[in-house]
Amino acid sequence: MKVGIDIRAACGQKTGKGWYIFHVVKEILALDRENEYVLYTNRVTADLAAFKNSTVKVIHAHPLMWHFAVIKDLKLRKCDLFFAPTSFIIPAFLPRKIKSAITVHDLVAFLHPHLHESKATILEYLFLRLALRKTSAVFVPSENTKKDLMRLFHYPEEKIAITPLAPASEAILASAAIEKNQEIKQKYNLPKDFILTVSGLEPRKNVAMLIDAFLELHASPLTLHPSSLVIIGGKGWKSGALQKKIKENKKHIIHIENCPPEDLPSFYKSAKIFVFPSIYEGFGLPPLEAMTAGCPVICSNAGSLKEVCGDAAILIDPKNTEELKNAIEKLWNDENLQNSLREKGFIQAKKFSWQETAKKTLEAFKKIETSTKTAD
Repeated sequence: MKVGIDIRAACGQKTGKGWYIFHVVKEILALDRENEYVLYTNRVTADLAAFKNSTVKVIHAHPLMWHFAVIKDLKLRKCDLFFAPTSFIIPAFLPRKIKSAITVHDLVAFLHPHLHESKATILEYLFLRLALRKTSAVFVPSENTKKDLMRLFHYPEEKIAITPLAPASEAILASAAIEKNQEIKQKYNLPKDFILTVSGLEPRKNVAMLIDAFLELHASPLTLHPSSLVIIGGKGWKSGALQKKIKENKKHIIHIENCPPEDLPSFYKSAKIFVFPSIYEGFGLPPLEAMTAGCPVICSNAGSLKEVCGDAAILIDPKNTEELKNAIEKLWNDENLQNSLREKGFIQAKKFSWQETAKKTLEAFKKIETSTKTAD
């Protein structure tokens, strides 16, 4: 079987979806010796080019026209299957003789459109329904997203495969040596102890509530409290007021917009606690990465996050600042609780593996191939 894959988000600087594509495709290419793969991108990449069973096809075109150029190339190469891990445009217009599989990372555009960027919301409204009518399989990162998909779109359960994300455990553990941690602390002028969050400043991530809780604690003379909050992530959209608040409190809040991936493990290792108060996530990788690195976690109980964190985190209502403030105060001052969550976090993180996710993805590919042969 000849399989085309859109790998654009895995090229260059990666966000969560980019790392998903990078790890899943890398593991697929390492595991599969039967199928042939064509990796479509809009820029040169060396990250996924070292496998004999794949070809990287770089197409330079306007973003919208890029999709139709890929469809043309899929036809010329006589591809059997196209895997779309981020965009629904190609599956929406693909001729039915070429099967497709898509990944639905979350359904925030349909559940919380006011928390989603308007352009992305419009694109998902336009193309997801069309893609679902044609696609042979849908990958989702969690049971929660699967239930959302079935409820909102009445999509058949038998065509949905849960393929969770996973922490880059080897990278986190290998690159976060004590010497490296000290080097990172000096590089970014970090305090001895700090709260960490890894999140963009967009509304859905709820960083504003974390800042409010932190500042209230910091102003209290009655308890021992964190003196610094470190935020790692881009500015996002609708973040003007939040950026202003961060600047007004720059003595106590450190915002690192661009953090190299090789530096991130040391932040997880050096932080005293990790907080992730997101209002909705299809999965939620940062808390899992924090657990892998041994950092105690406070996390929202919304979306899939309960499923991802299990009993290895303190779960809070993402709309309750007082509850978050109390959780931070309690965890910050309770060493036994920190150690307990740390141990539970190690166990929870081991439940997730990119290799297992790749195996489940390949199983779905095989199922599509078998059903196609049966139909013929």
